Amino acid sequence: MNPEAASIMAYFYKLFPCKVYTKEVPESFAVPSMYFPPPFALNGNDTLSTFLKTYSLPVKLFHEDSQQANNEAERIADAVNSKKGLIPLVDKTGAVTGEYVRINRAETRIADTGVAIIHLTWDSRYFYEKEEYTPLQNIGVDSGVK
Repeated sequence: MNPEAASIMAYFYKLFPCKVYTKEVPESFAVPSMYFPPPFALNGNDTLSTFLKTYSLPVKLFHEDSQQANNEAERIADAVNSKKGLIPLVDKTGAVTGEYVRINRAETRIADTGVAIIHLTWDSRYFYEKEEYTPLQNIGVDSGVK
């Protein structure tokens, strides 16, 4: 899983401790629960040395009814927004790394009976691969007037 998405999942779990699904949601799923699909990305140019990926992650919250699901989704989105959209990154052990992912947008909506969606987007920048080259060495310059 994408490290930013894993950190978002950990952050959401702290705000709303419940069963979390990352694979297919089973027919007899737990309520309340959350489903984190893999995020999808749109690629684009950024600077001369970096490219940009805009990630999108639609997290589903399942609850007893649509209103409760939407209330939890709104509460989580408000918690993200109240921290200026900053979610701390965590490593594989769950320890905070001191770095953050900044959420650009957090949208909430009711998707179905007992289901609400928090749709998050964020940007990540990556360096282009640099070409390997052999540096010039021992250059001699002959000068003179002809």
